[in-house]
Amino acid sequence: MNALIVATIVALFAANVSARRLCDKRVIAGADTVCVCNATYCDDMPALPTPTKGVATVFESNKGGDRFVESRLDFASERPPNGSQSVEIRVKTEQRFQRVLGFGGAFTDTAGQMLSSVPASLAEAVLQSYFGADGIGYSFCRVPMAGTDYSPRPYSYDDVDGDLQLKHFALQKEDLEWKIPFIRRAQQMSPLPLRLFASPWAPPAWMKDNHKVNESGALIGAVGGAYYEAWAQYFVRFLDAYRREHDISFWGLTVENEPVQGMLNKHHPFNCLNLSAESEAAFVARNLGPALRTAGYSDLVLLVYDDAGKEVKEYAEAARAAAAEFVGGVAFHWYANDVMKHGFPDSALDSLHALYPDWLVINSEACHLKGLGVGDWQYGLRYAFDVIRDLNHWVSAWIEWNLALDMNGGPRWPEKQGYGGAVNVDAERGEALKNPSFYTLAHFSKFISPESVRIGREVSAEDDLVSVLTVQRPDNQTVLVALNADSAERVLNVEFEGKWISHRIPGFGIQSYIW
Repeated sequence: MNALIVATIVALFAANVSARRLCDKRVIAGADTVCVCNATYCDDMPALPTPTKGVATVFESNKGGDRFVESRLDFASERPPNGSQSVEIRVKTEQRFQRVLGFGGAFTDTAGQMLSSVPASLAEAVLQSYFGADGIGYSFCRVPMAGTDYSPRPYSYDDVDGDLQLKHFALQKEDLEWKIPFIRRAQQMSPLPLRLFASPWAPPAWMKDNHKVNESGALIGAVGGAYYEAWAQYFVRFLDAYRREHDISFWGLTVENEPVQGMLNKHHPFNCLNLSAESEAAFVARNLGPALRTAGYSDLVLLVYDDAGKEVKEYAEAARAAAAEFVGGVAFHWYANDVMKHGFPDSALDSLHALYPDWLVINSEACHLKGLGVGDWQYGLRYAFDVIRDLNHWVSAWIEWNLALDMNGGPRWPEKQGYGGAVNVDAERGEALKNPSFYTLAHFSKFISPESVRIGREVSAEDDLVSVLTVQRPDNQTVLVALNADSAERVLNVEFEGKWISHRIPGFGIQSYIW
């Protein structure tokens, strides 16, 4: 073989190795780094390495702007020395806990509106970033049932007053243009099955005793009565419309988004329903559960609560007592967890699992309420901390909120200003900004495939600054995700089946190991 051919082969190999599209970095004033996508360029994720016995691959992202920098480590027999900044981690595959269903976001009206506001190639790139083979592996997503605060208007699927037979029920423009097309495209491009669950925010205003889609109002009449039955049939009509008209089926449902907020906040500004723990359980037992079963949807996983706070146990106990045959678990939101300290929700989740070990628990919504946080690395760390904490306390799935937002964190019908998320779309500039949160979540979703199982780990110095999660994938590869929320560098010494690797993790860094 002559030198020219050899040189050509080497060049082609090098080109293939470097084919990954890297982050187009932009530093945001007063914050950190985003990766910019446009109609012609968007970064992608590295391919997972081919398993090699005795070798671990580590991917690192950090506050300095690095995204998934790759290193290879060889396991060795010798135990590394432990210094003052060392953390020793022993992986225990014999200890097996809950299965992990997946990670994802929500196909909201706002997300679809923003993806529709930019060139099709950019919308495609954003979807590929989430769901494509070179994306971050999202596989478990939420779909709002009709309008939310992240909608352009307060609407339902039947706004004809008094239509208890739902003769005028119909999907709306928002479904047909902003939800369904992007759900279908995500399903087409994803190498993984895409699990979907639906959540309602509010019934039609005429079903509520305050006759408003917002503010605190309950369904008219007694629990189990005509309005409760119409509301249950509304769920069935939604499922039928998506399945029969658009070939979209759902894995599960939550009974009501934030029922506690709808109950306690008299002037709640957006779509809500006052539904106490006892009322929710009775509605499921008398109306919703039987309606789903009769309509052929008994295999859907029905989740109660879907709110944030200490009431999770109250809602779970009420559902278990009155509607156990229909309920498969609990959904909760991260907002009461949004501090980097142990305590809640750890004890609440452990207690819930101890009471009902057969129930699933998922984190069904998360976004940043303390400002937009475009480019803010700390926002990403807060997400990562919460994922590790939740999964270490029996949570099986972790779902963020909007898949895309505008540069004001919206649009939202109740008010102009919104909140922080993983991707912001600048329609005027034809750009999508992938925030640190997008990448810190990817350190889980890319590596922890659906049906992975959390396994044991023993950590010598785990605290609020160094957090560790270990799982075993269905292909028997082991994944370890480590977060260093301290400003100081640490050294991670990892033992697996009598062999060791040692690697430094920078201050405010996150790493995913796979072997």
